[in-house]
Amino acid sequence: MPDIACVNGVFSPLADARVPIEDRGYQFADGVYEVIVAPAGKPFLLDGHLARLAASLDGIALAIDLPALKLPDLIAEGIRRCAHRDVMVYVQITRGMAPRDHIFPNAASPTVVLTFKPKPVYDPALTERGVTLISTRDIRWARCHIKSIALLANVLIKNDARAKGCFDALIVSDDQTVRETTAANIFIATGGKLLTPPRSAHILPGITRGYLLEQAAKLNLPVEERDFKLADALRADEAFITSTTMNVMPVTTIDQRTIGDGKPGKLTRQLASCF
Repeated sequence: MPDIACVNGVFSPLADARVPIEDRGYQFADGVYEVIVAPAGKPFLLDGHLARLAASLDGIALAIDLPALKLPDLIAEGIRRCAHRDVMVYVQITRGMAPRDHIFPNAASPTVVLTFKPKPVYDPALTERGVTLISTRDIRWARCHIKSIALLANVLIKNDARAKGCFDALIVSDDQTVRETTAANIFIATGGKLLTPPRSAHILPGITRGYLLEQAAKLNLPVEERDFKLADALRADEAFITSTTMNVMPVTTIDQRTIGDGKPGKLTRQLASCF
């Protein structure tokens, strides 16, 4: 079945969708986005994604009546039209079309784009054996809690990691504080306790991250949101990364150092079973 797009409320095959060259999303990456998965056509954690979208819009001073867009209705319609079994929904809102100028336009109308594609499928071997990460210096902008479409730094970092044979890069500050990967939050487990970096401007507040914190509490798993160093991650018993499309992905090697016994750990597997 076809991949579908919806541009400002108008549905079309993805290949036919168009936005103007002078849209500020193209000119300045002046916009934000969300990725939502819909297993068996049912959007997962939709309210959390829409709340984060609203926060991102506020973070870039893009005033829009989000409820008036009726995004849940558009998402439901797009899922119905594309007819993929498991759907990945991409939502992007930019400041809209205006002559190229750094100053915000007074009367631009935001551009709202949704796309509907099959949910990515990861090789089961990755979750069985775990993935490798390489640490890298943080070169991103200072407002990583905003889900901005300006992802060039992340793109460069991830491509460098892949060129070095790694699944992704673990981004660390100049003082070796662990942040996240290019597209996922990170958890480590030490002595039976889970640790994950706290919410701040340095990380994206992952919707899956938040869901797993809730599940850990229900399972009575000790968990703490606090900063930790790269050295702590290298000494951890377990590590895993989380995102909307991956859910939970075990990490068994960081900087060519084996994490724990080199296999996905007990807590990792327990939390992965929550999906």
